[in-house]
Amino acid sequence: MDIDPKQILVHAIGFLILLGVLKKFAWGKLLGAMEARSKRIADEFAAIDRAKEELNRLKADYQEHLSRIEEEARAKIQQAIQEGRRIASEVEEDARSHARQTLEKAKEAITQEVAKARIELKEQVVDLAIQATHKVLQQHLDEETDRRIIEAFIREIDTMQAKG
Repeated sequence: MDIDPKQILVHAIGFLILLGVLKKFAWGKLLGAMEARSKRIADEFAAIDRAKEELNRLKADYQEHLSRIEEEARAKIQQAIQEGRRIASEVEEDARSHARQTLEKAKEAITQEVAKARIELKEQVVDLAIQATHKVLQQHLDEETDRRIIEAFIREIDTMQAKG
């Protein structure tokens, strides 16, 4: 293997010329393209980071909003429960009031019926007394007959009381 120093020198000079030509014409464009690509990649990473931050912010907002909704729902449920209890209490009080009124009306009706029954009973007693007196006066013969008539009258009264 022979190494020819002339050939090495020609190759080195050719390489340096090629390097100079590339540096003058292509190196700037190549570095510019690489820098532009590097900047574009960095911008995309920055955009991804911003999107992640926005996503995290939206997620936090969503969680906060969801917790507020849950709190509002709990508050509305509590309100509904309290309103239901209040309405139930009102209905119960109305029912009690109605029951009291019905009881009072029933008592009044019973009192009136008892008063009517007493009046009717008095009228019947008066009628019976008149009838008994009439019979006694018609048949007044002796004490024994009077006693039988009065006993019969008392039996009639007992019979009427048993029926009524």
